[in-house]
Amino acid sequence: MEQWFNLLIQVAKPILTTLAYTGTNILLETVQSEITDRQNKQAKLALKSLGFTEQNAAIAQQIIQNTSLIFESDAFENNLVVQTQPSVNGYSSITKQDCWGQLSQKAEATALKLPEINKSLEYWPLRLLPSQLIHARLDDRPIPLKILVAPPQKSLEEFKSLRIEVKEIEQILAQNLREFLGQNYSSQCSVRPTEFLGGAWNHNNFHGEASIKVLFGALQTEPTLILETGIESNYIIFRLGYWGGQQKQYCYETLLKLPYRSLLETSISARALRWKETKNKLVELGKSPEEVAKLGGDNEVNLAFIEEVAELRAAGIETEELSFAYQVNRQDFEYICQFLSICQCLVAGWVTDIHYLIENNTAPHLPEWLPQLLGESEGESGFLPAIIRASISIYQRVLQLLVKERPNSIPQLSLKLAHSLLPLDLSLAQEQIEYSWHSWLQQNKLPPVSAVARLDLDKIQAAITTDDWEYLIALQNCLSLLNERSGIAPMEELINTLCDRRSHSYSQNGEHFALDYTVTEVSGQVGCLWLDSTNCKLISKSTHKTLDLWQLKRRKVQLSPTRQLRGYSGKAIAVTLSPDGDRLVCSDTTSKRSYLKIWHLHTGKLEQTLFGHKQIIQSLAVSSGDRPFLASGSHKIKLWDLQTGEPWLTLFGHKQWVYALAIAPDGQTLVSGSEDKTIRIWHLPKGDLTKTLTGHQAAVKVMAIAPDGQTIVSGSDDQTIKLWDVKTGKLLRTLTGHTGGICSLAIDPNCQYLVSGSEDKTIKIWHFESGQLRQTLLGHEQTVRTLAIHPHGQTIVSGSDDKTIKFWRII
Repeated sequence: MEQWFNLLIQVAKPILTTLAYTGTNILLETVQSEITDRQNKQAKLALKSLGFTEQNAAIAQQIIQNTSLIFESDAFENNLVVQTQPSVNGYSSITKQDCWGQLSQKAEATALKLPEINKSLEYWPLRLLPSQLIHARLDDRPIPLKILVAPPQKSLEEFKSLRIEVKEIEQILAQNLREFLGQNYSSQCSVRPTEFLGGAWNHNNFHGEASIKVLFGALQTEPTLILETGIESNYIIFRLGYWGGQQKQYCYETLLKLPYRSLLETSISARALRWKETKNKLVELGKSPEEVAKLGGDNEVNLAFIEEVAELRAAGIETEELSFAYQVNRQDFEYICQFLSICQCLVAGWVTDIHYLIENNTAPHLPEWLPQLLGESEGESGFLPAIIRASISIYQRVLQLLVKERPNSIPQLSLKLAHSLLPLDLSLAQEQIEYSWHSWLQQNKLPPVSAVARLDLDKIQAAITTDDWEYLIALQNCLSLLNERSGIAPMEELINTLCDRRSHSYSQNGEHFALDYTVTEVSGQVGCLWLDSTNCKLISKSTHKTLDLWQLKRRKVQLSPTRQLRGYSGKAIAVTLSPDGDRLVCSDTTSKRSYLKIWHLHTGKLEQTLFGHKQIIQSLAVSSGDRPFLASGSHKIKLWDLQTGEPWLTLFGHKQWVYALAIAPDGQTLVSGSEDKTIRIWHLPKGDLTKTLTGHQAAVKVMAIAPDGQTIVSGSDDQTIKLWDVKTGKLLRTLTGHTGGICSLAIDPNCQYLVSGSEDKTIKIWHFESGQLRQTLLGHEQTVRTLAIHPHGQTIVSGSDDKTIKFWRII
């Protein structure tokens, strides 16, 4: 397939660059006029939806002008109430959210009638109506990129004998693309969401660009990508259609036009040559020619043609115009479908990355999925470097187009791209690092490194903003991961000097954490972290029935699981490690009941399976001490002897799921947090309920007890953290600042600071006594699920749904 991938890349690069031009031109050249037009349209729609008619035209026009000014104001941006003249038809006040909701709904109701109004349903190519495709947007999440597959309108002539219909081709292409998008750009993704509409295309109604234009007219506000495959004469034609959510035009281009018989002959030749090897072995075993021919079937026939073609070409005869009656089978059909699927996935990934790069300043995701995609195509993984280089060239061009519009984001985006390239190609990663660095120098109006080194570093340091420091620290981390640093030594020296000077200034004014390094390619969802003075262990859920144990090593970016723990009959929901790091406890949930499994990590052996819960086990905690015990929570809480596996106490009281458990260092106090929004304090060993704490406005998801045993810390889906006195149950303080639910907590061994991780992708560091926010750590791209602090308090480790583990150290 390599020659065809080469052709795809050559054609795709300028076309995908055109997509970038299309997107940025709208932002750069027409933004001001569009804002004015959009404001007037929004105002008119708002008035019409609130009951204004043609008879109110004069009054309405005046309000339109006034409302346009309000749309421009900071008050509207801050969701304040929009006021108009109360005497006009009862129109008094609406909030920004209400207004946008009404505008979206009205735009939906209007736009969805376009195909009918224009009498163009004969060109409407989808099985879904516009009313099923356009949705009002009432939040700030990215609008998913809709992806449609337009399959061939007819099957290949050569496969008629196999009774392969167009519908089967459509199903194969749709399923392969669905799996690819589900793994890499799912509809639930908060960063690069897509909405795949498999099976929506009605090829009987498709009329080429006419139908694309009708779709654009009705779905102009919905970012859309159309992957079209056609069969014309002896060629397979691969086209794309694309538009963003704010564009006045669509892109409809041919990406690839290849003679499918050449692709077919490649598959047939590969089969025949494999058969030739088998045939020689059969002859050596003494099989007769008749027996060999019978066993070879169509491969034997094709081999004869291939050998004849080789003889003719050796004699100087052109064979392209000659006809050979090759015999095809199902494998050839699957080969062509595989090629088309890889092309579709490549282009879908390219366009999705470009779309979100332009719309949301999101770094490309391709380096993470490309090796796996090409690895599924036998013999094509060696083509990986060429595709990576072509892809980076495309993204680089997009970044260059964005420089004028948003120069401040280019260094960060380039650096994120470089970081994602580290596991694939260090030379490409270094190129992106250098491009990022030069962009940052230009942005800050600084000369090249050689000249910077001679400047006054105090003046440079004074001019660097907080955002600049975050960039430089991230750049320093990225540079540390390069094995070969030729050509970047001056850059690294200057960055280290600046960061060291900053570290010294912080040491005088308070400790400050910075990213030390990142461990990538952790498979599965991060379950829990454990840290002591010399080791760091991570448990991840690689599949529903397998847990992976990782021994994380300092500054080693990629590593493999140390041990895989198998033997689960259901799904692992809750996972925890004993305080000494020797034992792993995990729930095992089936459709009938829940179990607890206890593993010894040094041997990898399953020590015990505990029975006692019928409902899903949501939370676990293990005590320290000479006689450790285990606490497990579902709707009830059970306590178990960790050595014998015997249950010794069951606690009832919570009305809903128990999501969080924590045990005091002395083993005398157990605290539980629940979906019922309450926290309960239990005195052990009898299990007396001493206090029920209320105050959270949503489920309590995580609990911790300070090392001195005096303070309880709770984190909730209400986006707050609360600190409570253990003895009195008094609320000490409430910490606010996160914009997502609290998912993880950790307390410094000396009770100097508290660390929290959230669904908002950030880590916040709080002064434990005062509750003052000291620092926010950025870098994770998804929810921060687990946190751990080194015993000396100088290092924080975080694990995220983005499948990375980050080490942060005090500088």
